[in-house]
Amino acid sequence: MRFPILSAALLCGAALAQTATPAAPPATPLTLDAALQSLAQSPSVTQAALSVQVAQTNLNAARTARGLSVSVNGNATYTGPYSTTANGTPTSVPGDLGGSAGVQVSLGILPWSSNQYGLYAAQRALNLSQAQLRSSELTARLNVAQQYFGAVLAQQELELATRTLALRQRELTVRQAQQTAGNATTEAVLNAQANVQAAQGTQLQATSSLDTAQRGLSAALGREIGNVSFSSRPADTLTLPDVAALVASARAGRPEVIDAQNDLAAAQEALEQQERAVKLPDVTASARYGPAGSGGLSTSLNLQAGTASVGYNVPFGNDSTPNRVVASISGSYTVFSPAQKAQLSAAQAAVTQARLTLSVQQQNVELDVRSKYSTLQIALLTVQSKVSAVQVAQSTLATARTRLQAGTATADDVTAAELGVAQAERDLLAARISAQLALISLQNAAVRVN
Repeated sequence: MRFPILSAALLCGAALAQTATPAAPPATPLTLDAALQSLAQSPSVTQAALSVQVAQTNLNAARTARGLSVSVNGNATYTGPYSTTANGTPTSVPGDLGGSAGVQVSLGILPWSSNQYGLYAAQRALNLSQAQLRSSELTARLNVAQQYFGAVLAQQELELATRTLALRQRELTVRQAQQTAGNATTEAVLNAQANVQAAQGTQLQATSSLDTAQRGLSAALGREIGNVSFSSRPADTLTLPDVAALVASARAGRPEVIDAQNDLAAAQEALEQQERAVKLPDVTASARYGPAGSGGLSTSLNLQAGTASVGYNVPFGNDSTPNRVVASISGSYTVFSPAQKAQLSAAQAAVTQARLTLSVQQQNVELDVRSKYSTLQIALLTVQSKVSAVQVAQSTLATARTRLQAGTATADDVTAAELGVAQAERDLLAARISAQLALISLQNAAVRVN
C-alpha cells in the first residue's frame, strides 16, 4: 500500500521542480535552406576549396611559364706570356685574357615538350580538385540534411513523448483512485507505474536525440546554432528522377572516375613518349653567328625533347676574327635496345591497366547510382504505406470520439486514439525524411545538386 503514496510524492516533487525552473527563452526558427547557406564554413568544404585554389595556382603558373627558362652564363681564361725562338731570334708573346658572358633562353615549342605535359597534368589536377570540391559540398549538404531532419524527427518525438507521459500519469492517478476505492489491484497500479516510467524514459531519449542532432548540425556547419527550432519539413511528394541521366552524369563526373581518367591520360602520355623515343632520332640542329672561336648569337632545336633555345654571348679578349655563320646538326638513332623495348611494353601495359581501372570505376559508380535509386523507390513505397496508416489512425480516432459521445468510451480512450494518430504522423514524417535523404543521396551519387 506504500506505492501510491510514494508515486504521488514523486509526481508532486517533479511538478514543483518544473514550477521552480525558470522559463527558457523562445527558440529561433531555423530552416533547412538557412542552414545550407552556411555550408561554406564547414571544414570539409573549406579544405576542398583550398585544394582547388592550389591547383588553379599551379595551372596558372604552368600556363604562364610554358617551359620558359632564362639563364646567364660566363667564362674566363687567362694565358700567361711566353717566349719563342725562330731563326735564332727570340720573340716574346704577351699574356692573353679571354672569355665570354651571355644569356640563354629555352622554350618548349613542340606539342610533346615536357612543359606541355606539365600543363596537361596541371589541368587534370585542377579538374580532379574541382570534382572533389563538388563531392565535398554534396556530402556536406547530405550531412546537414541528415542532422537537420534528425532534429525535426526528435522534436516531434519529444512532443509525442510528452503527451504520452501526461496520459500515463493520468492513468496512474485513475488506478490509484480505483485502488483506494477497492476497484483496482496492486498489480494494476504497478503496471501503471511501469508505464509512467517507460514514458519518462522515452521522453528522456527523445530529449537526448534532439540534443545530439543539434550538436551534430553545429559540427556539420562549423558553428554553434544556439537555441533554435526546426521549422522545415520534408516534401510531401517526391518524383523519381531519370535513372539513365543520373548514371550518365555519375560515369562522367564522379571524382573517382575523373581520377581514373587522369591516370589513363598520364599513362597514354608516357606511352607516347616511349613511342617517340623508339621512332624519332635524337636530333639536335644548331646555328651560330659570331666570331669563329665563340660568342655571338646562337640557336638550337632538339627534336626529341621538343625544345628550342636562343642565346647571345659577348666575347672579350684579343679575338679579332670576323663574324660568320656556323651551322651544325647531330643526331643518333637506337637500332637495337632490349631495355627500350621493355620500357615500351611496360608503358603499353600501363595504358591497358588504366583503361580497365576506368571501366571498373564507371561500373562501380553506375552500380552505386542504381542501388540508391532502388533505395529511393522502396522509401517512396514506405511513405505510401505510412499515409494509409495515418488514415487508419484517424478513422480509429473518429470512432473513439463517436463512442465517447455515446457513453461507451472514456476521454482517455479518445486521448489514446489521438496519440495513435500522433504516432502514425510521426512514422509518416520519419518515412518522408528517409525518402528525402534517399533522394539527396541519389543526387550526390550522380554529382547533381537539386
